[in-house]
Amino acid sequence: MMDFWRRYRKNRAAVGGIVVVALIVLLAVFGPHLYEVDPFEMAGRPHLPPGGDFPLGTDVSGRDILAGIIHGAPVSLAIGVIASLVATVVGVAFGAVAGYYGGLIDDALMRTTEFFLTIPSFILAVVIVAIFSPTVVTITAAIAVVSWPSVASLVRLEFIEKHGS
Repeated sequence: MMDFWRRYRKNRAAVGGIVVVALIVLLAVFGPHLYEVDPFEMAGRPHLPPGGDFPLGTDVSGRDILAGIIHGAPVSLAIGVIASLVATVVGVAFGAVAGYYGGLIDDALMRTTEFFLTIPSFILAVVIVAIFSPTVVTITAAIAVVSWPSVASLVRLEFIEKHGS
């Protein structure tokens, strides 16, 4: 593990990425307590430039943009983490079963995976959200649905490589 961290620290882009992610997580956790402005309150005139009472300005309705970002960060992070976990679990399950068993099972699971890969991800996600109404759960599920096929393909290839199925 020490070797991993030693090599990781040498990669400036990786260190920069982890710093940005850490700052976003800290903002999501502590931001709403440090900047207690209601993100839905019409706080000023519409389209105010950054500065003064509004560090990032106001939107078309006069709401504080910084408050919207800070109060929206926890929900956005939760959606991303949960959707990634679901996509990983489904993708690993599909790919592992397909790669391990091979034959007809592999063909059936991979044709299903390829079907999802042929549909443009963004369009499929928008259609899912439009059909089932835009809630946090629906958005999370839509992201997971468009994300698992690539994981399944990768896991299947790893299983075939390791187990020679």
